[in-house]
Amino acid sequence: MPITPEVKTENAAVKAAALRVISNFGLCLSESRLLCFLDDEDAHDVSLDELGPANRGQYRSIHDSSDLNGLPSAVKDCICPLDFTGRPTWRRIDDLVYLKRSACVDEVGLTMTLAHELQHAIQHAKVRKLWATNTLASWFLIRGLDKNAVEALELTWASIPIELEARIVSKRVAECLFGEERVTQYIEKRIAERVTEADVADWKFIRKLLPSSSVDLVGSTKILFEQLRGHRPGLEELLRKMKEDGPDFSDIDLDACFEDA
Repeated sequence: MPITPEVKTENAAVKAAALRVISNFGLCLSESRLLCFLDDEDAHDVSLDELGPANRGQYRSIHDSSDLNGLPSAVKDCICPLDFTGRPTWRRIDDLVYLKRSACVDEVGLTMTLAHELQHAIQHAKVRKLWATNTLASWFLIRGLDKNAVEALELTWASIPIELEARIVSKRVAECLFGEERVTQYIEKRIAERVTEADVADWKFIRKLLPSSSVDLVGSTKILFEQLRGHRPGLEELLRKMKEDGPDFSDIDLDACFEDA
């Protein structure tokens, strides 16, 4: 499988740690032109800033029509190289995992962030409709509702089934590579940093996850959309916009989502 870890750093340990994570997934990763870009700086223009200060990585499915605005220029150059005239040539990447520098300064943190985003790549490849409907719901909570409305719903990142699964997998991989004690120490460190109160609550939730933890993606997605039933008009509006950014959302039918809910 052509996985390309692109590391903008002189630190060989960062690249070695990333390769260990990728190797741990083995055949679980689908065949794809997947770029893992581990940045050497926290680029201020990267679009994951919209997710808040606690977020340090993201997964994206890349298509010819994908909007690459908000990504660092070095990442865009890897996705679609420029010719001698400065014009984009061909798209050489199908999937992108991007990590900010702050996600790469600690081996355990790098492992958990990279494993989390790689699990999203697996979800996209193997259960694409569930990935898309969950992604719609998560972006609606970020873009479509104000803070008070989100708090009223009592939904967190762990309420999104694909996000819960990614958290389970990321902790499991980290404990496999570094052991339970070191992972617990890292989680306690993140809690103590208190980047945001929501981030503290998230890490406390992750602290309770066990290697045997699991999530029913189908059943949990039905429950999620039942909770969002009263916000269907807003979801429909956001879905129309997301369908313009590529084929991943083109066959998502909200009637089916709410009929099943």
